[in-house]
Amino acid sequence: MVEIKSNFLEKEYWKGSITIEMKILFLTAHLPLPHFSGGRMREFELIRRLGKIFEIHLCSVTKTWQMDNNHIDDLRCFCANIKLFKAARDDKKNCYTYSDQMKKHESRQAGQYISSLLRNEHFDVVHVEGYYLMQHLPTKIDIPILLVEHNIECLLSLQRYKLAKTKRERLYYWREYLYTLKWERIFWKRARICVTLTTEDKKSLCQLESQLDVRTIPNGIDRVKMKYELTSSNCNNFLVDDKSYRLLFVGNFAYEPNIDAALYFSDLIFPMILKNVPNTKLLLVGNAPPPQVLSLKSNELIKVTGYVDSLSPFYRAADVVICPLRIGGGVKVKILEALAAGKAIVSTSVGAQGVDWINCKPVIIADDILDFANKVIWLLLNPNERRKQEQKASSYARNIPNWNEASEEFARCYRKILDYRHDFNLIK
Repeated sequence: MVEIKSNFLEKEYWKGSITIEMKILFLTAHLPLPHFSGGRMREFELIRRLGKIFEIHLCSVTKTWQMDNNHIDDLRCFCANIKLFKAARDDKKNCYTYSDQMKKHESRQAGQYISSLLRNEHFDVVHVEGYYLMQHLPTKIDIPILLVEHNIECLLSLQRYKLAKTKRERLYYWREYLYTLKWERIFWKRARICVTLTTEDKKSLCQLESQLDVRTIPNGIDRVKMKYELTSSNCNNFLVDDKSYRLLFVGNFAYEPNIDAALYFSDLIFPMILKNVPNTKLLLVGNAPPPQVLSLKSNELIKVTGYVDSLSPFYRAADVVICPLRIGGGVKVKILEALAAGKAIVSTSVGAQGVDWINCKPVIIADDILDFANKVIWLLLNPNERRKQEQKASSYARNIPNWNEASEEFARCYRKILDYRHDFNLIK
């Protein structure tokens, strides 16, 4: 466990004010740095803004403790206090009906610390990033909770169940679906406000539990930064080979749905594309590629980069961005970045969730293997059509909320929770 304290009043605040509106306990499943996943980037962008008007006490239960510990000082100026705990399965704990995701984020230390903190200090709101972290809160808690669901996790288990190839896999994912649904419903009802990232997930959540206060706050994008990086970045030799077309898939490969997407595309769709457009290269860019993804490098037309400091050179070099996800929910930061970069995008409907691809058509949708291949081929061989899609992407990106707007929505939720609490106290 690592603790970092800062002199909170020495920070720079919006509008020159040092008035602290509220005290927030903010729970995450990793430190928001480094930025090798959409979730980490999202939480960093929110905390760096919310930390300027609220007193943020960050508590992270992480599976990558050593790496996160190396970046903890970079968050010092945004948080009043930071606690970092190692996630570890607790075999002594009676948790047979916990979902696997809950087991992966167990931490006896975190639970003890949070219970003690809430007993001894006053907090206005507890902000929780993911239902599986709710296990660390006391069962009886007087402080209102805002629970963010990046995905409706039980539905992801159901997607995995439908894709499972063996009886054993189907049994496992069906059990995960039931356990996840059980605990999500329990924890949703403990929250004062539940937040989803897409209207699709809000609809699903409300169908499962109708008596909840559910808000949708989409992820934001930093259009100015993306535009600057795309203009100023340089590309290596692999990326500037003008004789080849380049397809780009970006993903944190520590996340299983991204592994599934990379293998699905490489094994089934990419060979179809090569039959029609043989001078095509595939770039798989992202953190922690496992052996089965690294093995794809045996094909000289596939490049697996691992973690990169900047995605901008890859977006700049890509002719088409692909998002062949078969498992997932919520809005994908990779799609928002591709839109902001003004790229032609082919995605499954799962990958494009949260984007208005029916009316605005900034993303081309293909859920069938042959259809996906044909639409990529069509864009590669028709530069005029590709440019039209790039223009649609850029136009759509101009209307995506930025991170300031997303942060303001969370601030409004905090204030609404405080109003609920005030009204409740008056009734009492």
